[in-house]
This record gives sequence, C-alpha cells and structure tokens, in this order.
Amino acid sequence: MSLLTYQHFCLILYFMLKYILLGFLNYGELSGYDLKSLMEESTSHFWHAYHSQIYTTLRKLEDEGLVISEEIEAGDAKLNRRVYTLTDEGRSALREWIGEPMREMVQVKEDLLVRVFFSGSRDPQATVDELRAQRRLHQQQLDLYNNLASGHLNPLVERTPDMAREAVYWQRTLDFGRRYEQMYIGWLDDSIAEIERL
Repeated sequence: MSLLTYQHFCLILYFMLKYILLGFLNYGELSGYDLKSLMEESTSHFWHAYHSQIYTTLRKLEDEGLVISEEIEAGDAKLNRRVYTLTDEGRSALREWIGEPMREMVQVKEDLLVRVFFSGSRDPQATVDELRAQRRLHQQQLDLYNNLASGHLNPLVERTPDMAREAVYWQRTLDFGRRYEQMYIGWLDDSIAEIERL
C-alpha cells in the first residue's frame, strides 16, 4: 500500500469514527471505555474500531473543539475516569453530517468473492470446504443477530427521554445485519450445490 493510499485509508477511518463518537456523545457524557463498550454491542457490527483508535480520535475531537473532557475522581483506590461531553460545535457538526444525504453507493470489497472468482483452476472440493467454513461463520453471525436484543443499549434509553425514537433506527441496522447474513448464507448454499455438481 502506498503512503498516499494509506493516508487516504486512515482519513476514511477517522472520518467515520469521528461521527460514530459524536453520535454516541449526543446521547450524553461518556468515557472512552463507555464508548468502546457501546460500539462493541452495536456499531462494531458494521464499523469496527480498536480501543487505541477511539482514544486517538477523542483527542483529535477535543483539539477540534467538538468535545470537551473532564477527569472524574473515582475514589476508593479506583482509577480516575475521563468523561467526554459534546460541545455545541460538535452537535452542529453531527447535525450537518447527518443532514447531508448520501448520493453515491458505497463500494463493497469482499475478499471471498475474489477467491471464488479465481477458483476455476482449484480443486472443487477445496472450494466447497472453504465455502462451508464460511457458511458456519455467517450462521454464527446470524445467530448472534437473532439473539441480540435492543436491550444492550437500555442504559442510554433510560438516561435520555427521547431514546425510544433512536431505538427504532438502531433496530433498522440490526435488521440489515440479519438480512445480509440470510442473503449470504443463501448464496453460499447455492454456490456449494453448483460447485458440487462439477
């Protein structure tokens, strides 16, 4: 990967993570740990970030004046917590981003499709075995989505009066995950059946 490509990649990661963090902070003040936990239970299913990326981005957001932070003393020999709060500028940036409609399709990169595309010279059974392994993984993900209740974000709903409306949108993303996995599993089943006839 060239330096220019890597820098572009990092910029895209920062851009989306920035708005994920602003979005969660729009619900109320949160620590970096709180943000990581919330992401793991929700947005990480469609946009993943490492712990270090979250803290680096929070520092940048503070430098940009979009959030402010305060260290809270924990007492009882516990570690102090740094809590982040959205500023008016941060709230405005989030509103502006959400208000700007997406006019282009997002290009999806799928490693497995590249492998399947070039598998004509491969032993068909090896391809079938790989597709079956992928099917197991996608079935596990579908099971996770089916078992995932909206209750994992209940603390936010309880703390903020208008969260019931937000929960409708959270459910839409969960529904997308379910449907995507169902589609993928159906495609894998069809592909396995066709390759087994070769």
